[in-house]
Amino acid sequence: MSTREQKGRAVAPSRAHRSRENTRERLLEAAVDVFVEKGLKRVTVDDLVQAAGFTRGAFYSNFDSVDEVFFEVFRRRATAMIDHARAAIAAVPDEEFDVAFVGRLIDEMTVPGDPWVVLHAEFTLFAVRNTDARVVLDAYSETMRAELADLIGEVLRRLGRRPAVPLPQLAQVVSALQIHSALLAQTGDPVLTDGTLGAKGMSEELVRRLVLGFSEPE
Repeated sequence: MSTREQKGRAVAPSRAHRSRENTRERLLEAAVDVFVEKGLKRVTVDDLVQAAGFTRGAFYSNFDSVDEVFFEVFRRRATAMIDHARAAIAAVPDEEFDVAFVGRLIDEMTVPGDPWVVLHAEFTLFAVRNTDARVVLDAYSETMRAELADLIGEVLRRLGRRPAVPLPQLAQVVSALQIHSALLAQTGDPVLTDGTLGAKGMSEELVRRLVLGFSEPE
């Protein structure tokens, strides 16, 4: 075999791998809007490949089912939220780090129209009705709670405080608050928009009370 033939065989798999990764990425990106618009159980393979501009063959070379795509979309969005929060916290100097900043960060994560809100609601309802989905959601939730607990621990440390309750419990409280606030913002609930308890003021006040109520000075 010539050197050129050897190089050709080495390059071809690499290009094929990159092409498949690009196809997978485009399918996942296009799937977000499809799931938000139609709802998980109304989405078909044809819907996903049409949105991404591929064939059914391209879909099945990357995924086994629509549910698998949804699970991966959810995992990626959840991970991106945690990564964004971690990066935002790390970027703030200690002298500027305060409760008001944490409130603003939560506001950024509860923007009306954010696909995450709908995806989370879809997954929760699916898990209520489907045992297999419940197992997947429980595994994702456990991982995300652990990540969130670490994040909260870092926030409290930088605020000069320590948790008064176990961090996993505090992570559960913060997660429930964030998800519910996001749902209210998504539906335009007047509690968040009437000018008295606007989204930012509400978040900052609740964060302040959470910090004082669930932590203590070091």
